[in-house]
Amino acid sequence: MIVRIAAFLTASLALTLPALAQFGPPRDTPPTQREIYADRALATGMRFSTGLARDVVTADDGVDLDRTEFWFDEALGAYTELCSDKTAPRDFWARNCYKLGDMYRRGLGTPQDYASAEMHFLAACEQGKHIEACLQQAHIDHTGNAGETDWPRARKLYSQACSAKEPSGCAGLGNMLYRGQGGFPDRKRGARLLQDACAADYEWACERIVGYGLTEKPKGF
Repeated sequence: MIVRIAAFLTASLALTLPALAQFGPPRDTPPTQREIYADRALATGMRFSTGLARDVVTADDGVDLDRTEFWFDEALGAYTELCSDKTAPRDFWARNCYKLGDMYRRGLGTPQDYASAEMHFLAACEQGKHIEACLQQAHIDHTGNAGETDWPRARKLYSQACSAKEPSGCAGLGNMLYRGQGGFPDRKRGARLLQDACAADYEWACERIVGYGLTEKPKGF
């Protein structure tokens, strides 16, 4: 009986390992035609407005304002639609909420609106587990780009990104821990997180390490 059980377990393991090797980790949901259209519309709008970092752009700048506005409107509308459909796979709607939030942050096809950007970034981050959205809102909260800082939330969002093994998230968290921003300081852990991010070739973390007088970029990584 024992021999039969052992043989069964061995056979089960033999079947499981090839299956894991075949399928691997979960893959991102492929973009739909609607998302592909939105991405292309945004890229087209960007091409028409390239190099004009001004508050007011006129036809005298050599820009076809009607065409630029049309393509940005198309992208904004499509991302809004895709972000709103929470019946879609989580990673799918989350990345479209991130793209929508980024249009509001940058003021593309709409007046710059950090409040709307925040709403979409947080939905994508906290409900959708979209790491780039976590990082973007953390950066806004840390720097105060929206008008005021929110260090406790920035620290929390960087922590979420770090938990997902994102070096830039660990660097952001490590920097805040080392400086005591958004909570109690923890220089030992902060330094370790910065060093780990530097070892993962995240250059900003290496610069922080040198700036704080800590050990320079670890060797042998």
